[in-house]
Amino acid sequence: MKTPTLLLASALSLFSFNSFADYSTAKYYEKQGNVEKYVAELSKIAKLGHVNAQFDLATAYLNGQGIEKDINQAYAWYLLAKDFGHPEAQDKYRSLRKLVPSRREAKEAYIELKDAYGKKLHDLRYAPITKHTNFFPERAKLIEKVEPEIDNNTRSGSKAWVTVGYNVNESGVVEDSRILASFPKGVIDEPALEAVKQWKFEPDISPTGEPRRIFDLVTSFTLGSDNSKVNREFQRALDEYKGKLLVLANKGNSVAQNRYALMLEHGVIEATSENEHIDWYYKAAINGNHDAQMRLMHCFENGEGCQPDEEKAFNWLKLASESGNERAQYQLAMTMLNYGSIHYDVHTAADILKTAAHNQYLPAMIEYSRLLAFSDVAELRDAQNAIKYAELARAVDNQHPVLLSVLGTAHSELGRVQEGQQLLQQALNEANNRSWPAQNYIKLIELSEASMMADRTTDSY
Repeated sequence: MKTPTLLLASALSLFSFNSFADYSTAKYYEKQGNVEKYVAELSKIAKLGHVNAQFDLATAYLNGQGIEKDINQAYAWYLLAKDFGHPEAQDKYRSLRKLVPSRREAKEAYIELKDAYGKKLHDLRYAPITKHTNFFPERAKLIEKVEPEIDNNTRSGSKAWVTVGYNVNESGVVEDSRILASFPKGVIDEPALEAVKQWKFEPDISPTGEPRRIFDLVTSFTLGSDNSKVNREFQRALDEYKGKLLVLANKGNSVAQNRYALMLEHGVIEATSENEHIDWYYKAAINGNHDAQMRLMHCFENGEGCQPDEEKAFNWLKLASESGNERAQYQLAMTMLNYGSIHYDVHTAADILKTAAHNQYLPAMIEYSRLLAFSDVAELRDAQNAIKYAELARAVDNQHPVLLSVLGTAHSELGRVQEGQQLLQQALNEANNRSWPAQNYIKLIELSEASMMADRTTDSY
Protein backbone atom coordinates (compact mmCIF):
# COMPACT_ATOMS: atom_id res chain seq x y z
CA MET A 1 0.00 0.00 0.00
CA LYS A 2 1.25 3.52 -0.82
CA THR A 3 2.22 5.75 2.08
CA PRO A 4 -0.03 8.77 2.76
CA THR A 5 2.72 11.10 1.50
CA LEU A 6 2.94 9.30 -1.83
CA LEU A 7 -0.84 9.19 -2.07
CA LEU A 8 -0.99 12.93 -1.55
CA ALA A 9 1.71 13.56 -4.15
CA SER A 10 -0.06 11.43 -6.74
CA ALA A 11 -3.39 13.08 -5.99
CA LEU A 12 -1.93 16.54 -6.55
CA SER A 13 0.09 15.60 -9.63
CA LEU A 14 -2.68 16.50 -12.06
CA PHE A 15 -2.33 20.17 -11.14
CA SER A 16 1.24 20.37 -12.45
CA PHE A 17 -0.23 20.98 -15.89
CA ASN A 18 -3.51 22.77 -16.41
CA SER A 19 -5.14 22.39 -19.82
CA PHE A 20 -7.73 25.07 -19.08
CA ALA A 21 -7.29 28.75 -19.82
CA ASP A 22 -7.52 30.09 -16.28
CA TYR A 23 -6.08 32.69 -13.92
CA SER A 24 -3.22 30.51 -12.70
CA THR A 25 -2.23 29.80 -16.31
CA ALA A 26 -2.24 33.53 -17.04
CA LYS A 27 0.01 34.21 -14.04
CA TYR A 28 2.32 31.42 -15.17
CA TYR A 29 2.72 33.11 -18.56
CA GLU A 30 3.45 36.40 -16.79
CA LYS A 31 6.24 34.80 -14.73
CA GLN A 32 7.67 33.25 -17.89
CA GLY A 33 7.74 36.67 -19.55
CA ASN A 34 5.21 35.68 -22.20
CA VAL A 35 3.17 38.84 -21.75
CA GLU A 36 1.12 38.43 -24.94
CA LYS A 37 -0.27 35.08 -23.77
CA TYR A 38 -0.66 36.50 -20.27
CA VAL A 39 -2.93 39.26 -21.54
CA ALA A 40 -4.79 36.91 -23.90
CA GLU A 41 -5.66 34.55 -21.02
CA LEU A 42 -6.63 37.43 -18.74
CA SER A 43 -8.92 38.87 -21.40
CA LYS A 44 -10.86 35.61 -21.81
CA ILE A 45 -11.78 35.20 -18.16
CA ALA A 46 -12.08 38.93 -17.41
CA LYS A 47 -15.01 38.98 -19.82
CA LEU A 48 -16.56 36.04 -17.92
CA GLY A 49 -16.54 38.09 -14.71
CA HIS A 50 -13.27 36.98 -13.10
CA VAL A 51 -12.56 40.00 -10.90
CA ASN A 52 -8.81 39.46 -10.42
CA ALA A 53 -8.37 39.06 -14.16
CA GLN A 54 -10.29 42.30 -14.70
CA PHE A 55 -8.01 44.14 -12.27
CA ASP A 56 -4.82 42.68 -13.78
CA LEU A 57 -6.00 43.42 -17.32
CA ALA A 58 -6.54 47.05 -16.31
CA THR A 59 -2.99 47.14 -14.96
CA ALA A 60 -1.69 45.64 -18.21
CA TYR A 61 -3.42 48.42 -20.18
CA LEU A 62 -2.02 51.01 -17.78
CA ASN A 63 1.56 49.78 -18.15
CA GLY A 64 1.43 48.62 -21.76
CA GLN A 65 2.24 45.08 -20.62
CA GLY A 66 1.65 42.69 -23.51
CA ILE A 67 -0.82 45.12 -25.05
CA GLU A 68 -0.77 48.68 -26.34
CA LYS A 69 -0.89 51.17 -23.48
CA ASP A 70 -4.38 52.66 -23.16
CA ILE A 71 -5.29 54.72 -20.09
CA ASN A 72 -8.96 54.84 -21.08
CA GLN A 73 -9.15 51.04 -21.19
CA ALA A 74 -7.24 50.82 -17.90
CA TYR A 75 -9.75 53.21 -16.33
CA ALA A 76 -12.68 51.24 -17.75
CA TRP A 77 -11.42 47.84 -16.57
CA TYR A 78 -10.57 49.15 -13.09
CA LEU A 79 -14.07 50.56 -12.81
CA LEU A 80 -15.57 47.27 -14.01
CA ALA A 81 -13.44 45.40 -11.44
CA LYS A 82 -14.81 47.75 -8.78
CA ASP A 83 -18.36 46.85 -9.83
CA PHE A 84 -17.48 43.17 -9.39
CA GLY A 85 -16.09 43.84 -5.92
CA HIS A 86 -12.29 44.05 -6.24
CA PRO A 87 -11.04 45.72 -3.02
CA GLU A 88 -8.30 47.81 -4.68
CA ALA A 89 -10.08 48.80 -7.88
CA GLN A 90 -11.84 51.89 -6.55
CA ASP A 91 -8.61 53.61 -5.49
CA LYS A 92 -6.99 52.72 -8.81
CA TYR A 93 -9.72 54.15 -11.00
CA ARG A 94 -9.96 57.29 -8.86
CA SER A 95 -6.25 57.93 -9.24
CA LEU A 96 -6.57 57.50 -13.00
CA ARG A 97 -9.31 60.11 -13.30
CA LYS A 98 -6.62 62.79 -13.05
CA LEU A 99 -4.51 61.15 -15.76
CA VAL A 100 -7.02 60.30 -18.50
CA PRO A 101 -6.75 62.68 -21.48
CA SER A 102 -10.54 62.90 -21.69
CA ARG A 103 -12.93 61.88 -18.93
CA ARG A 104 -15.71 61.69 -21.49
CA GLU A 105 -13.77 59.16 -23.59
CA ALA A 106 -12.79 57.18 -20.49
CA LYS A 107 -16.40 57.06 -19.36
CA GLU A 108 -17.50 55.95 -22.84
CA ALA A 109 -14.93 53.14 -22.72
CA TYR A 110 -16.37 52.03 -19.37
CA ILE A 111 -19.96 52.18 -20.62
CA GLU A 112 -19.01 50.05 -23.62
CA LEU A 113 -17.45 47.44 -21.31
CA LYS A 114 -20.36 47.61 -18.91
CA ASP A 115 -22.88 47.09 -21.71
CA ALA A 116 -21.00 43.98 -22.84
CA TYR A 117 -19.67 42.47 -19.58
CA GLY A 118 -21.13 44.48 -16.69
CA LYS A 119 -22.04 43.03 -13.29
CA LYS A 120 -25.82 43.27 -13.69
CA LEU A 121 -25.68 41.70 -17.14
CA HIS A 122 -23.31 39.00 -15.88
CA ASP A 123 -25.62 38.11 -13.00
CA LEU A 124 -28.57 38.01 -15.37
CA ARG A 125 -26.72 35.69 -17.77
CA TYR A 126 -24.70 33.42 -15.51
CA ALA A 127 -24.93 33.83 -11.73
CA PRO A 128 -26.53 30.91 -9.87
CA ILE A 129 -29.29 31.45 -7.35
CA THR A 130 -28.90 28.54 -4.97
CA LYS A 131 -31.91 26.74 -3.59
CA HIS A 132 -32.14 24.98 -0.26
CA THR A 133 -33.23 21.50 -1.18
CA ASN A 134 -31.81 18.01 -1.31
CA PHE A 135 -33.96 17.15 -4.33
CA PHE A 136 -32.04 15.99 -7.38
CA PRO A 137 -34.15 15.04 -10.41
CA GLU A 138 -33.58 11.57 -11.82
CA ARG A 139 -32.15 12.10 -15.30
CA ALA A 140 -31.67 8.39 -15.99
CA LYS A 141 -33.42 5.33 -14.57
CA LEU A 142 -30.96 2.65 -13.49
CA ILE A 143 -32.32 -0.86 -14.11
CA GLU A 144 -29.21 -3.01 -13.65
CA LYS A 145 -26.50 -2.14 -11.12
CA VAL A 146 -23.18 -3.87 -10.46
CA GLU A 147 -21.12 -3.09 -7.36
CA PRO A 148 -17.32 -2.68 -7.56
CA GLU A 149 -15.33 -5.85 -6.93
CA ILE A 150 -12.72 -4.86 -4.35
CA ASP A 151 -10.18 -7.43 -3.16
CA ASN A 152 -9.99 -8.38 0.52
CA ASN A 153 -6.57 -6.81 1.09
CA THR A 154 -7.83 -3.44 -0.12
CA ARG A 155 -11.03 -3.77 1.91
CA SER A 156 -9.19 -4.61 5.12
CA GLY A 157 -6.41 -2.04 4.83
CA SER A 158 -7.83 0.98 3.03
CA LYS A 159 -10.37 3.74 3.13
CA ALA A 160 -11.13 5.52 -0.14
CA TRP A 161 -13.57 7.53 -2.21
CA VAL A 162 -14.04 7.89 -5.97
CA THR A 163 -16.44 9.76 -8.24
CA VAL A 164 -17.13 8.47 -11.75
CA GLY A 165 -18.62 10.49 -14.59
CA TYR A 166 -20.28 8.80 -17.55
CA ASN A 167 -22.78 9.12 -20.38
CA VAL A 168 -25.58 6.75 -21.38
CA ASN A 169 -26.25 5.94 -25.03
CA GLU A 170 -29.58 5.41 -26.78
CA SER A 171 -29.73 1.76 -25.71
CA GLY A 172 -29.17 2.54 -22.04
CA VAL A 173 -25.53 1.40 -22.13
CA VAL A 174 -22.82 3.35 -20.28
CA GLU A 175 -20.26 5.13 -22.46
CA ASP A 176 -17.29 7.41 -21.83
CA SER A 177 -16.94 6.46 -18.15
CA ARG A 178 -14.12 8.38 -16.50
CA ILE A 179 -12.70 9.14 -13.07
CA LEU A 180 -13.62 12.69 -12.07
CA ALA A 181 -11.91 12.59 -8.69
CA SER A 182 -10.65 10.08 -6.16
CA PHE A 183 -8.88 10.01 -2.84
CA PRO A 184 -6.52 8.37 -2.27
CA LYS A 185 -5.90 8.18 -5.99
CA GLY A 186 -5.98 4.72 -7.56
CA VAL A 187 -7.19 2.67 -4.57
CA ILE A 188 -10.66 1.83 -5.91
CA ASP A 189 -10.60 3.69 -9.24
CA GLU A 190 -10.46 0.67 -11.54
CA PRO A 191 -13.08 -1.45 -9.71
CA ALA A 192 -15.44 1.54 -9.71
CA LEU A 193 -14.93 2.15 -13.44
CA GLU A 194 -15.45 -1.51 -14.29
CA ALA A 195 -18.66 -1.63 -12.25
CA VAL A 196 -20.18 1.48 -13.85
CA LYS A 197 -19.36 0.20 -17.34
CA GLN A 198 -21.70 -2.74 -16.66
CA TRP A 199 -24.67 -0.67 -15.52
CA LYS A 200 -27.81 -0.61 -17.65
CA PHE A 201 -30.35 2.19 -17.85
CA GLU A 202 -33.84 2.47 -19.22
CA PRO A 203 -33.55 4.18 -22.63
CA ASP A 204 -34.65 7.81 -22.63
CA ILE A 205 -37.25 8.36 -25.36
CA SER A 206 -37.73 11.82 -26.89
CA PRO A 207 -41.18 13.27 -27.68
CA THR A 208 -40.59 12.33 -31.34
CA GLY A 209 -40.19 8.67 -30.40
CA GLU A 210 -36.41 8.49 -30.79
CA PRO A 211 -34.14 7.18 -28.03
CA ARG A 212 -31.57 9.77 -27.00
CA ARG A 213 -28.31 10.02 -25.12
CA ILE A 214 -27.96 11.25 -21.55
CA PHE A 215 -24.82 13.15 -20.65
CA ASP A 216 -22.74 14.01 -17.60
CA LEU A 217 -24.13 11.56 -15.08
CA VAL A 218 -22.12 11.20 -11.87
CA THR A 219 -21.93 8.59 -9.13
CA SER A 220 -19.68 8.13 -6.09
CA PHE A 221 -18.36 5.08 -4.25
CA THR A 222 -16.93 5.02 -0.74
CA LEU A 223 -14.82 2.28 0.80
CA GLY A 224 -15.15 2.48 4.56
CA SER A 225 -12.99 0.89 7.23
CA ASP A 226 -13.47 -0.38 10.78
CA ASN A 227 -9.75 0.02 11.45
CA SER A 228 -9.17 3.12 13.58
CA LYS A 229 -5.56 3.46 12.40
CA VAL A 230 -6.62 3.39 8.74
CA ASN A 231 -9.31 5.99 9.46
CA ARG A 232 -6.84 8.29 11.24
CA GLU A 233 -4.29 8.04 8.43
CA PHE A 234 -6.98 8.66 5.83
CA GLN A 235 -8.30 11.74 7.65
CA ARG A 236 -4.80 13.15 8.16
CA ALA A 237 -3.94 12.70 4.48
CA LEU A 238 -7.31 14.11 3.43
CA ASP A 239 -6.88 17.20 5.62
CA GLU A 240 -3.43 17.78 4.14
CA TYR A 241 -4.77 17.28 0.62
CA LYS A 242 -7.68 19.65 1.29
CA GLY A 243 -5.26 22.33 2.50
CA LYS A 244 -3.04 22.08 -0.57
CA LEU A 245 -6.08 21.92 -2.84
CA LEU A 246 -7.42 25.14 -1.32
CA VAL A 247 -4.08 26.88 -1.82
CA LEU A 248 -4.18 26.02 -5.52
CA ALA A 249 -7.87 26.92 -5.79
CA ASN A 250 -7.34 30.31 -4.16
CA LYS A 251 -4.44 30.99 -6.53
CA GLY A 252 -6.87 30.62 -9.43
CA ASN A 253 -6.29 27.03 -10.57
CA SER A 254 -9.63 26.09 -12.13
CA VAL A 255 -8.99 22.33 -11.92
CA ALA A 256 -8.43 22.64 -8.16
CA GLN A 257 -11.55 24.80 -7.83
CA ASN A 258 -13.65 22.27 -9.72
CA ARG A 259 -12.16 19.37 -7.75
CA TYR A 260 -12.89 21.11 -4.45
CA ALA A 261 -16.49 21.70 -5.54
CA LEU A 262 -16.86 18.04 -6.48
CA MET A 263 -15.53 16.84 -3.13
CA LEU A 264 -17.86 19.23 -1.30
CA GLU A 265 -20.85 18.09 -3.35
CA HIS A 266 -20.20 14.43 -2.60
CA GLY A 267 -19.54 14.92 1.08
CA VAL A 268 -15.85 14.00 1.11
CA ILE A 269 -15.03 17.45 2.46
CA GLU A 270 -17.38 18.90 5.05
CA ALA A 271 -19.17 21.98 3.71
CA THR A 272 -19.60 25.16 5.73
CA SER A 273 -22.92 25.91 4.00
CA GLU A 274 -25.53 23.87 2.15
CA ASN A 275 -24.61 25.00 -1.35
CA GLU A 276 -20.93 25.82 -0.92
CA HIS A 277 -20.16 23.45 -3.80
CA ILE A 278 -22.19 25.63 -6.19
CA ASP A 279 -20.09 28.66 -5.19
CA TRP A 280 -16.91 26.77 -6.06
CA TYR A 281 -18.30 25.45 -9.35
CA TYR A 282 -19.15 29.06 -10.18
CA LYS A 283 -15.60 30.21 -9.37
CA ALA A 284 -14.18 27.48 -11.59
CA ALA A 285 -16.67 28.23 -14.37
CA ILE A 286 -15.88 31.95 -14.62
CA ASN A 287 -12.24 30.87 -14.47
CA GLY A 288 -12.68 29.04 -17.78
CA ASN A 289 -13.18 25.45 -16.57
CA HIS A 290 -15.61 23.81 -19.01
CA ASP A 291 -16.34 20.87 -16.67
CA ALA A 292 -17.61 23.38 -14.11
CA GLN A 293 -19.48 25.24 -16.84
CA MET A 294 -21.25 22.01 -17.79
CA ARG A 295 -22.05 21.32 -14.13
CA LEU A 296 -23.69 24.75 -13.85
CA MET A 297 -25.56 24.10 -17.09
CA HIS A 298 -27.16 21.03 -15.51
CA CYS A 299 -27.71 22.99 -12.31
CA PHE A 300 -29.84 25.51 -14.21
CA GLU A 301 -31.39 22.97 -16.56
CA ASN A 302 -32.56 20.47 -13.94
CA GLY A 303 -32.55 22.39 -10.68
CA GLU A 304 -29.60 20.40 -9.32
CA GLY A 305 -28.65 22.74 -6.47
CA CYS A 306 -29.88 26.03 -7.90
CA GLN A 307 -33.00 27.64 -9.29
CA PRO A 308 -33.81 26.34 -12.80
CA ASP A 309 -33.18 28.91 -15.51
CA GLU A 310 -33.33 27.86 -19.18
CA GLU A 311 -31.49 30.96 -20.41
CA LYS A 312 -28.59 30.61 -17.97
CA ALA A 313 -28.34 26.90 -18.77
CA PHE A 314 -28.02 27.78 -22.45
CA ASN A 315 -25.42 30.48 -21.76
CA TRP A 316 -23.16 28.14 -19.79
CA LEU A 317 -23.58 25.41 -22.41
CA LYS A 318 -22.59 27.89 -25.11
CA LEU A 319 -19.47 28.92 -23.20
CA ALA A 320 -18.42 25.30 -22.70
CA SER A 321 -19.03 24.66 -26.39
CA GLU A 322 -16.85 27.60 -27.40
CA SER A 323 -13.95 26.06 -25.46
CA GLY A 324 -13.91 23.19 -27.99
CA ASN A 325 -15.59 20.58 -25.79
CA GLU A 326 -17.29 18.21 -28.29
CA ARG A 327 -19.73 16.94 -25.67
CA ALA A 328 -20.89 20.50 -25.04
CA GLN A 329 -20.97 21.26 -28.76
CA TYR A 330 -23.24 18.30 -29.40
CA GLN A 331 -25.64 19.23 -26.60
CA LEU A 332 -25.71 22.85 -27.75
CA ALA A 333 -26.53 21.79 -31.30
CA MET A 334 -29.31 19.50 -30.09
CA THR A 335 -30.80 22.39 -28.11
CA MET A 336 -30.74 24.50 -31.27
CA LEU A 337 -32.46 21.72 -33.24
CA ASN A 338 -35.35 21.62 -30.78
CA TYR A 339 -38.35 23.29 -32.44
CA GLY A 340 -39.73 24.21 -29.02
CA SER A 341 -36.60 26.06 -27.91
CA ILE A 342 -36.29 29.84 -28.10
CA HIS A 343 -32.76 29.14 -29.34
CA TYR A 344 -33.88 27.12 -32.37
CA ASP A 345 -31.33 27.74 -35.14
CA VAL A 346 -30.86 24.87 -37.57
CA HIS A 347 -28.07 26.51 -39.58
CA THR A 348 -25.90 27.26 -36.54
CA ALA A 349 -26.64 23.78 -35.18
CA ALA A 350 -25.46 22.27 -38.46
CA ASP A 351 -22.19 24.22 -38.29
CA ILE A 352 -21.58 23.13 -34.69
CA LEU A 353 -22.32 19.48 -35.46
CA LYS A 354 -20.03 19.59 -38.47
CA THR A 355 -17.18 20.92 -36.32
CA ALA A 356 -17.65 18.19 -33.70
CA ALA A 357 -18.06 15.55 -36.43
CA HIS A 358 -14.73 16.57 -37.95
CA ASN A 359 -13.22 15.85 -34.54
CA GLN A 360 -14.66 12.32 -34.90
CA TYR A 361 -17.15 12.70 -32.06
CA LEU A 362 -19.58 9.86 -32.78
CA PRO A 363 -22.86 11.44 -31.55
CA ALA A 364 -22.15 14.52 -33.68
CA MET A 365 -21.29 12.39 -36.72
CA ILE A 366 -24.58 10.51 -36.36
CA GLU A 367 -26.68 13.64 -35.88
CA TYR A 368 -24.97 15.60 -38.65
CA SER A 369 -25.50 12.78 -41.15
CA ARG A 370 -29.16 12.60 -40.08
CA LEU A 371 -29.54 16.36 -40.56
CA LEU A 372 -28.05 16.14 -44.06
CA ALA A 373 -30.38 13.28 -44.99
CA PHE A 374 -33.66 14.41 -43.44
CA SER A 375 -33.56 18.20 -43.02
CA ASP A 376 -36.58 20.05 -44.38
CA VAL A 377 -34.26 23.01 -45.04
CA ALA A 378 -33.39 22.68 -48.71
CA GLU A 379 -29.90 24.17 -48.54
CA LEU A 380 -28.88 21.72 -45.79
CA ARG A 381 -30.18 18.60 -47.52
CA ASP A 382 -27.22 16.78 -49.06
CA ALA A 383 -27.53 13.06 -49.78
CA GLN A 384 -23.92 12.60 -50.89
CA ASN A 385 -22.45 14.12 -47.72
CA ALA A 386 -25.04 12.32 -45.59
CA ILE A 387 -23.63 9.04 -46.94
CA LYS A 388 -20.06 10.24 -46.37
CA TYR A 389 -20.56 11.10 -42.69
CA ALA A 390 -22.74 8.06 -42.01
CA GLU A 391 -20.10 5.72 -43.40
CA LEU A 392 -17.42 7.42 -41.32
CA ALA A 393 -19.54 6.94 -38.20
CA ARG A 394 -20.17 3.28 -39.06
CA ALA A 395 -16.49 2.64 -38.45
CA VAL A 396 -17.44 2.99 -34.76
CA ASP A 397 -20.97 1.51 -34.79
CA ASN A 398 -21.54 -0.39 -38.02
CA GLN A 399 -25.18 -1.29 -37.35
CA HIS A 400 -26.45 1.90 -35.72
CA PRO A 401 -30.13 2.19 -36.75
CA VAL A 402 -29.97 5.93 -37.40
CA LEU A 403 -26.93 5.54 -39.64
CA LEU A 404 -28.62 2.73 -41.59
CA SER A 405 -31.76 4.85 -42.00
CA VAL A 406 -29.64 7.80 -43.18
CA LEU A 407 -27.93 5.60 -45.75
CA GLY A 408 -31.22 4.08 -46.87
CA THR A 409 -32.87 7.47 -47.36
CA ALA A 410 -29.83 9.04 -49.05
CA HIS A 411 -29.28 6.14 -51.46
CA SER A 412 -32.98 6.18 -52.38
CA GLU A 413 -32.83 9.92 -53.02
CA LEU A 414 -29.87 9.36 -55.35
CA GLY A 415 -31.85 6.80 -57.35
CA ARG A 416 -30.47 3.64 -55.75
CA VAL A 417 -33.92 2.66 -54.51
CA GLN A 418 -33.43 -1.08 -54.02
CA GLU A 419 -30.25 -0.57 -52.01
CA GLY A 420 -32.00 2.15 -50.04
CA GLN A 421 -34.93 -0.08 -49.14
CA GLN A 422 -32.61 -2.86 -48.00
CA LEU A 423 -30.79 -0.44 -45.72
CA LEU A 424 -34.07 0.89 -44.31
CA GLN A 425 -35.16 -2.66 -43.53
CA GLN A 426 -31.80 -3.26 -41.84
CA ALA A 427 -32.38 -0.12 -39.77
CA LEU A 428 -35.77 -1.41 -38.62
CA ASN A 429 -34.36 -4.84 -37.78
CA GLU A 430 -31.51 -3.33 -35.79
CA ALA A 431 -33.87 -0.96 -33.95
CA ASN A 432 -35.89 -4.01 -32.91
CA ASN A 433 -32.71 -5.82 -31.86
CA ARG A 434 -31.82 -2.90 -29.60
CA SER A 435 -35.40 -2.61 -28.26
CA TRP A 436 -35.77 0.88 -29.70
CA PRO A 437 -39.19 2.26 -30.67
CA ALA A 438 -39.76 1.13 -34.25
CA GLN A 439 -42.49 3.47 -35.48
CA ASN A 440 -40.17 6.02 -37.13
CA TYR A 441 -38.30 3.29 -39.01
CA ILE A 442 -41.57 1.74 -40.18
CA LYS A 443 -42.69 5.15 -41.46
CA LEU A 444 -39.47 5.55 -43.45
CA ILE A 445 -40.05 2.19 -45.14
CA GLU A 446 -43.66 3.11 -45.90
CA LEU A 447 -42.60 6.48 -47.34
CA SER A 448 -39.95 4.81 -49.47
CA GLU A 449 -42.45 2.27 -50.81
CA ALA A 450 -45.01 4.99 -51.51
CA SER A 451 -42.39 7.03 -53.35
CA MET A 452 -41.37 4.02 -55.43
CA MET A 453 -45.01 3.32 -56.32
CA ALA A 454 -45.49 6.95 -57.33
CA ASP A 455 -42.41 6.77 -59.56
CA ARG A 456 -43.72 3.62 -61.23
CA THR A 457 -47.10 5.26 -61.82
CA THR A 458 -45.41 8.30 -63.35
CA ASP A 459 -43.25 6.09 -65.58
CA SER A 460 -46.32 4.27 -66.90
CA TYR A 461 -47.73 7.44 -68.46
